[in-house]
Amino acid sequence: MKILLVGGTGLIGSFLKNKLIEEGYTVNILSRRKSKDSQTFLWNNDEEYIDLAAFKGVSGIINLTGANIAEGRWTEKRKEILYNSRILSTRLLFETIKKNKVALDFFINSSAIGYYGTKKSTKIFKEDNVSGSDFLAKICIDWETEALRFNELNIRTIIVRTGIVLTKHKGAFEKIKLPIKFGILPIFGDGKQVFSWIHIDDLIAVFMNSITNKKYIGPYNAVAPINNTYLEFNTKIAEVLQKKVITIKIPTFMLRLIFGELTETLTNGNQIAVEKLSNNGFNFKFKDLNSALSNLLIN
Repeated sequence: MKILLVGGTGLIGSFLKNKLIEEGYTVNILSRRKSKDSQTFLWNNDEEYIDLAAFKGVSGIINLTGANIAEGRWTEKRKEILYNSRILSTRLLFETIKKNKVALDFFINSSAIGYYGTKKSTKIFKEDNVSGSDFLAKICIDWETEALRFNELNIRTIIVRTGIVLTKHKGAFEKIKLPIKFGILPIFGDGKQVFSWIHIDDLIAVFMNSITNKKYIGPYNAVAPINNTYLEFNTKIAEVLQKKVITIKIPTFMLRLIFGELTETLTNGNQIAVEKLSNNGFNFKFKDLNSALSNLLIN
């Protein structure tokens, strides 16, 4: 089976590409940069261009495109980039596939648990719960709206709403653990905000199952089944690393000076339910912090 991977050079995309190839899939990549690789094809969202050869023989698409949410202060310009890199790119994919009558078995689109908003709540959010109303929620809502248009073409469509993805190298986890290695445990806000995470191996398994299991339809929360607070998460890192640390609480007003509107995402979080995944037979390899952090920090 041949799959078109959009965003295949990013953190998640690189892991997913390797897994797909390992499992015997052929992988085409859409890239904004020209490449000599015969399976990498050019596209340009600004020019509304996609090399149609990218779709030849493809059974499905996995769309991971999007600028890094946590990379830099949310200026108006940055917010525009974050929005357009997801919504306009997905719209271009849909319109190109519809216009050229590309036959697909499935379309899998990444999203985020930011869909539910960043205001703290005692509610445990399931996939059919109401969305939030802040900027990150708007990105997710509009992104998913574009992705769900593939249902109009009778293409099985899956949305994967992720939390913070934990990998050994790069990504958010590398930034979080760095100060702890030097004996400093920084806590954003009061530290009581829910910190929803998922090990990269489990996230890749969600995508792989979405390809093969035709029961996967619509949105799925993709986070570990046990909810932890930001303080618990950081404290457990120090414990696994056997580091004596000095805890430094960084007040919200100071975070706003540094990160601006992004601060709301850093200091708030909600409990997320994953029963829908479990009910479709998904088994987490890393269900709790002990197993996940031991794997990432020791093994």
